Amino acid sequence: MSRPLPALSDLTGRVAVVTGAARGMGAAHAAALSARGARVLLVDRDREVNEAAAALRAEGAEAIALQLDITADDAAARIRRALADGFSDGAPHLDILVHNAGIAHDWRTLDETEAASLDPYYAVNVKAPYAITRGLVDLLRESEHGRVVLISSTWGQVPDGHSFGYMIAKAAQLGLMKALAAALLPDGILVNAVAPGAIHTRMIPDEVYDLELSAVPLGRLGRPEEIAETVAFLASDGAGFLTGQTISVNGGALTVGI
Repeated sequence: MSRPLPALSDLTGRVAVVTGAARGMGAAHAAALSARGARVLLVDRDREVNEAAAALRAEGAEAIALQLDITADDAAARIRRALADGFSDGAPHLDILVHNAGIAHDWRTLDETEAASLDPYYAVNVKAPYAITRGLVDLLRESEHGRVVLISSTWGQVPDGHSFGYMIAKAAQLGLMKALAAALLPDGILVNAVAPGAIHTRMIPDEVYDLELSAVPLGRLGRPEEIAETVAFLASDGAGFLTGQTISVNGGALTVGI
């Protein structure tokens, strides 16, 4: 028999939105939140998001899906409608907003990276989270437990010599987190970031697996569920005195240097 979760981890009755939730870390975030009692809207541009939500419902969770490109101008409005139709009988509610959607890094160096190639990274990692948060902030203000969590990257903290679009956008995402944390602090909305290191998902292709593994002092890649546990903590009352912070989950990479 499993032990009950601590009261500070209980998310029963709260409503969460997770972007990029069709698979990998996003699906793991949704599962971790729903396991603690949250009702979860899974958002992704891939149709597999419907299967991810169905899998959670099969386990008894309240989960719905929205197939959506988060860079669309009406993304926040469509999320609002999905919340109203799926959970609240016409009155949308939101407590937890997890910005997980991202773009895989491209491994290009400075000389190989045109300025225009930064645009897609910035659109997904910075502009869309800003626009969606701004578009839904009134719902978060109505909540007694408003939380925003952005999924950045260790490379947003300590860059290396390639994947310039990815690194710049992830660093900018941490700046966005701090700006949102300061702006929303008077409303009691807590904003934090998680910076994963090398995590075993489809974003790490086979040809660079060994390179990624060599940068992890712990000797293995991380699991999506390990990042999701940190996200669930930041969404909970246990993190009620924490805002404007980045938690780096990287198997020791920043401890000994990457």
